[in-house]
Amino acid sequence: MSSKTEADFIDLSLLDENLLLQEEGIEVEILGPTNKPTGLKITIYGPDSSRSAQAVKELTALIEKEAAKEGDADVDSPEAQRRRSIIYLAKVTKGWNLPPVVDGEKLSFSEENAVKLYTKYPIIEGQIRFKADRRGSFIKS
Repeated sequence: MSSKTEADFIDLSLLDENLLLQEEGIEVEILGPTNKPTGLKITIYGPDSSRSAQAVKELTALIEKEAAKEGDADVDSPEAQRRRSIIYLAKVTKGWNLPPVVDGEKLSFSEENAVKLYTKYPIIEGQIRFKADRRGSFIKS
């Protein structure tokens, strides 16, 4: 057998920056229907962050609770799945730069208000989902 040298291992420290960025969160600039910035910037945690892991645990508990309800046939309906997906996104949302106005109400940041925002505006939900689901979104350029 040959002796071990420095070339006999893989240095994964490059992944540490990615994990750190996922814990800190990244800012997503929200675009409008014409692909121009709206001015709204939403900060989200990454898919490998501790916040994301906690969100998955909380959603699993919610799904189990919903499934345990007697006669609840809507646990896997498309509407229920979208609602849970939005709840997950709200849980991995860290905040936003300015309060958006939804139905005449200025929304300060909270998980509940993030649910309102993503439910009302699928265009925003889609942009957040696209970034939140991709580890590549959390690489410094």
